[in-house]
Amino acid sequence: MECNAGMDQRRLPELELRASLRLTALLAVAHGVALLLLCTLPAPLLLQGLAGLVLLASAVLTISRHALRRGSTAVCALRFKDRETLQLRRGNGLWQSGRIAGSSTVGAWLTVLNIEHRPKGMSHVVLLGDELDADDLRRLRVWLRWGPAHKGEDEV
Repeated sequence: MECNAGMDQRRLPELELRASLRLTALLAVAHGVALLLLCTLPAPLLLQGLAGLVLLASAVLTISRHALRRGSTAVCALRFKDRETLQLRRGNGLWQSGRIAGSSTVGAWLTVLNIEHRPKGMSHVVLLGDELDADDLRRLRVWLRWGPAHKGEDEV
């Protein structure tokens, strides 16, 4: 068997995303700090209360959708075609095609995928490392940096 057997694999396996306790904690702390800052503003109490309710609703919705992966619009799985195009499965079971935007970032402890949809729209997938097994997360980061190029892109 060849040493590099499998390196010519042109597909990344479908990735099922789990709920993220790290992202849940991060979002809860961020919303909590925003709520504390809101309390220090010299604004009428009624306005602070309304803004606080909006902030709490934002916390519940954001944590539910992005960290716990609940709801019909939550991104629950990723299926890649190449380094730039993919399909994502929503919480309602429907698959949606998209293209990874240039504003996405891939790092050692944080990966943010900004996914553009046609005709308009954008989805965001934030991965802090506990949504996937370590091997799957490593494969995903390598794929996003070095995976097969889109058909129109010149490969070097």
